[in-house]
Amino acid sequence: MKDALELELRQLTGVWFVSFSDQDGLTVIEIVVGPGTDPARVREEATRCAVTHLEEPAEIRILVPPREQTLPSRRERVKLVLVLPSDGGAAIEVQLSRGFQRCSTRAVAGDTAAVGRAVVEALRGLGANAPFDVVGIHALPSDWGAGLLAVLKDTTTGELRRGVATGRAPADAAARAVLAALNRSV
Repeated sequence: MKDALELELRQLTGVWFVSFSDQDGLTVIEIVVGPGTDPARVREEATRCAVTHLEEPAEIRILVPPREQTLPSRRERVKLVLVLPSDGGAAIEVQLSRGFQRCSTRAVAGDTAAVGRAVVEALRGLGANAPFDVVGIHALPSDWGAGLLAVLKDTTTGELRRGVATGRAPADAAARAVLAALNRSV
């Protein structure tokens, strides 16, 4: 139940981070929100979600980082937070982070190119300059080892970039391969 609740909370506008802890039979939900986000609105929506998913009482704590921490430095790397099935397995949720920022996008399950496009969309959601299209995601021949090859095209220069990665599942490998292809540009 908490996994489903966490995924739903992460989809709320302005939410950057969600954590759970148990304190004397009470579930404490901490939610970090970005600048300009209305904490009262997030608390109201989070309360509605918690009532739907939890049987035990919950306390929701909304945290707003100090202004100087809200914008990540240009040198902070983008991290792949998760690649998980959602919507009953019909979709894949891709979540990236950069500093305190998080961005989540979805792709059709079973379509590694769609997962690659979701990664590029999430990068843009984090404010990265990512003028790339996914040309294709290809499985490596078995005699080369496991993994996927992502081929991306820079829409401004026409340059092709390639990245190779493995993962727990094809969607995870596709997300990692796209990030490997873009490693030096975002």
